[in-house]
Amino acid sequence: MAGTTERDTTAREREIGDELRRLRVRADLTAADLSKRVGFSASKISRMESGARGVTEIDATLFAANCGASRAEVLRLVRLINEVDDGYRLRLLREQMQLMISSETAASEIINYESQLIPGLLQTEGYARAVFHWLGKFTGEMGEAAVRKRLDRQKFLRRPNPPRFVTYIHEEVLRAPVAEPEVMHDQILHLLFASSEPQSVLRVIPTDRCPAGVFGPAFRLLKYPNHKPVVYVENQFTSLYIESPEDLDQYRYVLEKVKGFALDADRSREFLATVASDHEKNRSRLFGSPVEPVRRGQESLHE
Repeated sequence: MAGTTERDTTAREREIGDELRRLRVRADLTAADLSKRVGFSASKISRMESGARGVTEIDATLFAANCGASRAEVLRLVRLINEVDDGYRLRLLREQMQLMISSETAASEIINYESQLIPGLLQTEGYARAVFHWLGKFTGEMGEAAVRKRLDRQKFLRRPNPPRFVTYIHEEVLRAPVAEPEVMHDQILHLLFASSEPQSVLRVIPTDRCPAGVFGPAFRLLKYPNHKPVVYVENQFTSLYIESPEDLDQYRYVLEKVKGFALDADRSREFLATVASDHEKNRSRLFGSPVEPVRRGQESLHE
């Protein structure tokens, strides 16, 4: 007799499960511990946390209360439970960091298109600090905390068996003077090293092949081994998670077009090396060469 198959889950259901798991782990409870407290079977708790079981308001409230959740956390769970799965999920950026992290870490493949900035998952510390400086909302300790959070997000790319990470990035992003030339030089070198990792693919879209912005703002397609894919789009204040099949097809179409304009992986690495050299030349022009060349005919003075 064939075994049962887990039903597909939505991003909303997985977010509910992630929040329940976070509350239980924070309370330092195992599933067996919580099972005794709340009267649910360990299997039910596992399915609630995976999103594979529909969660009612009562079940979520009992679960959360026995994990010491605050009133605000319980109300947030109830709000999530009552949301409708219509293929679109809008979130304020300041409220969705945990959802972003769980969405990225669970993915088997992430395909990124970027036309404005180096993707956050590939930013160096200096570049990230410059981005937050330009934004002007994060200064002092708040700014440094934002930088640390961004760098912490990148850790899952260095775990054993990380997701395949494919990035299409426009030349103008690589050349934009977001930070001083030394920081930009280090950032491009970081991309060059990252593109050498076996699970990472970085492809550059040269300006002479395709103007920046033609395909709209940046977006990310996240694929999962056992769930439907999700597209993630953000602006300055909000993020949008898209699961609608029709819209996903439109983003796949854009990726196919972008793929046709992009250099292949090997030529992209050569291009990155050239851009890094250009940023180093800019640094030298601004601050002078670190070592002044010896003039011809004067070598004997130093022998």
